[in-house]
Amino acid sequence: MCSCGARSTREEDFTNLSLNLVPGGSILEMLQDYLKETELDFRCDCGSSTSSLQYTFATLPKVLILHLKRFRFTPSLQLEKLSDPVDLFRELLVTSSRADGWYSLVSVISHLGSSGNKGHYVSNGVDPDVELDDPADRWLTYNDSLVTQTTGASVRKWRQETAYILFYQRRM
Repeated sequence: MCSCGARSTREEDFTNLSLNLVPGGSILEMLQDYLKETELDFRCDCGSSTSSLQYTFATLPKVLILHLKRFRFTPSLQLEKLSDPVDLFRELLVTSSRADGWYSLVSVISHLGSSGNKGHYVSNGVDPDVELDDPADRWLTYNDSLVTQTTGASVRKWRQETAYILFYQRRM
């Protein structure tokens, strides 16, 4: 919105959100950072040179896909991997203009490797044979042809520095 009150609205369909890493932060903090109002340089017909931009959810998706920006270019244009730990929440409350929704973490794709030029991707996901509220917290790790059993607590602990894409399923 411009300082004179002029407003522009645009709806877009997104299949995922790309979040900047917040060093030592959590998924919730990174999502809040994405959704916060930011100031823009903008020339309005009223003469104002500033405006603001804010993203909001009009509706909440069934599956919320969050891409963590773990790679960046250095000033010398070298690809660098960021390994800042991120607190991976099992449950996440997301708000929209119409309603709030609770999401459960159901899958994590991680990049294992020290740089963006090499590495290996591993997937962890909720065991499809159990309910999301199963007290056993059974998850599976998919590493090429090897599939092993683990827990969601272990995934949230061991993937803090390597999580790259997170899948949250809306709870109905």
